[in-house]
Amino acid sequence: MALIKFGGGVTDMRGSIGGSTFARNKGGNYARARMKPCNPRSTLQSARRARMGHLAKYWSNALTEQQRDDWRAYAAGTTWTNRLGDVIEINGLAAFLRVNALVLLYSSTVIAAAPLAMGHAGGVTLSFAAESDTSKLQLAEPGGAFSKSTDGHFLLLSMGLPTEAGRLSTPPGFRYLTHTAGNSVAPPSYPLEIASAYTMAAGQRVTVSAMFQDESYRISGPHWATAIAAPSS
Repeated sequence: MALIKFGGGVTDMRGSIGGSTFARNKGGNYARARMKPCNPRSTLQSARRARMGHLAKYWSNALTEQQRDDWRAYAAGTTWTNRLGDVIEINGLAAFLRVNALVLLYSSTVIAAAPLAMGHAGGVTLSFAAESDTSKLQLAEPGGAFSKSTDGHFLLLSMGLPTEAGRLSTPPGFRYLTHTAGNSVAPPSYPLEIASAYTMAAGQRVTVSAMFQDESYRISGPHWATAIAAPSS
């Protein structure tokens, strides 16, 4: 389904209609032929579906009505945006799923209580190097709201499919890499060495996406960083 924004005509469009997919990159809006993805039932895909199914059942069977009301209040009191950057409304279940889908990537414990503070986690800045010969990423210490010395801070990292250096649009195929967590007793050391999700060739553009989750379990929007893969020095 495509999202369309009308102005004096159509001013923005994201998604697919018929045989065309509409998107935007640094060069502006563009359209390409729609590619219908296959359903490979990969291990990653199956694990994601299992997590979402587990959370949906948890919402219905494990949460109290007061806890569900708290999630509804959090959803109503927080500003959410869609792919066009427009403000939208989501319900309590959607907010619960968004938060806990990240939590279950690094923990087996579902967070039943909604965040006490409205809003999202703060922003972060990323910088990394991509080593084509070792298939590793070297993540520098993140800046912004994430603190390596604060308990309960989590930064969850994903990597897109490496592309040609001149490609400016967001790459496909993002895969979860790992997380880095704040620790007041033994803060993590940086640069953090991370195994790449894909084989990289020298000269390719590598894109990493990060979601920040603070000590209240509020989440940020995605934050991006790119690097050109090169042999390790």
